Amino acid sequence: MRSILKASTLESKFPIMAVEHGCIVSKDADITVAFRVTLPEVFSASSAEYEAMHAT
Repeated sequence: MRSILKASTLESKFPIMAVEHGCIVSKDADITVAFRVTLPEVFSASSAEYEAMHAT
């Protein structure tokens, strides 16, 4: 029995054409810019501040 699977490359599956100046450019001329977001530490309030928030 012969295999019917076709080989393909990653370039044909992913639409990324180039990465320039920190932007991702797709083959459809879409431009993607990523941002880094940092969140504050959860429950960083002291016990007195935590009680004051819940009391109001």
